[in-house]
Amino acid sequence: METIGKTIKKAMERKSLPSPISPRSSLPEPEKFCPDCGSRIEFVFVGNPIFLKAMGKEPHWAELPCKVCEEKRRKREEEERRNKLRQERINTLLKNSMLKKRFVQKTFDSFIPYGKEKAKQSRVLSIVREFAANFRHHREAGTWLLFMGNVGTGKGHLSAAIINEIVKSGFSALYTKMPRLLREIKDTFNHNSEITQGEIICQIEKVDLLVIDEVGIQFGTDTERMIIYEILDSRYEDMMPTILTTNVKEIKTLEKLLGERIIDRFYEGESKILLFDWESYRRYQRGIKRTEEG
Repeated sequence: METIGKTIKKAMERKSLPSPISPRSSLPEPEKFCPDCGSRIEFVFVGNPIFLKAMGKEPHWAELPCKVCEEKRRKREEEERRNKLRQERINTLLKNSMLKKRFVQKTFDSFIPYGKEKAKQSRVLSIVREFAANFRHHREAGTWLLFMGNVGTGKGHLSAAIINEIVKSGFSALYTKMPRLLREIKDTFNHNSEITQGEIICQIEKVDLLVIDEVGIQFGTDTERMIIYEILDSRYEDMMPTILTTNVKEIKTLEKLLGERIIDRFYEGESKILLFDWESYRRYQRGIKRTEEG
């Protein structure tokens, strides 16, 4: 039996044909139930004599698609479309965040406390989890975080985990190292540069979360210090969340590099200074290996 959908489609293709559906029928309406969900199937009666004559058909009941199954299919396809668009958005945000291959898969779950300072690591992990989970609030509050501590203690891992988490909610982020940032800005001094210093700084100022790694590597000139100060000061005034990570272990040393006014902002509101003062994970793993070999 030809479905009503195909019948009507043929009628539309032959524009001279009238609607095939008739409101009356002397034939009893069939009773049928959907084999997939058990809902009652509806029918329409095809009885227009002009249409039937043109199509060479007899009056008949045409089966309509199951309303319940069609609604489920529509919702499923809509959900698939939204998920696809959402994933494309996330992929774009991750690409724009400039996270390198090593960091794009970093999560909070993959940060496993180790060694003698598990309690400290768990506390830091709890704080950064909260920051990411409630980023909408911290975005409005303009919360800043400073990660200070040894090389290989997870500062980059947790920074990447925060970015990977917040982009799922549609927020933008940028991860860059201080030397790279300064190099890219200085490259704009070239007359052949296709982008200006102001344009780079403007884009950096707009992202929802800015993460600058390797803060504390000695700046070469006062100009470089002023560039960094301009970026950080602008984000502070606009209440834009910022994370700085550094291997410098003393606040006073960092104050000399960035300025007391910048460091003072980590004591404001919900901003925090987090100490990563435990052994490097790589050295910890090496020590375990040596113990096992011994």
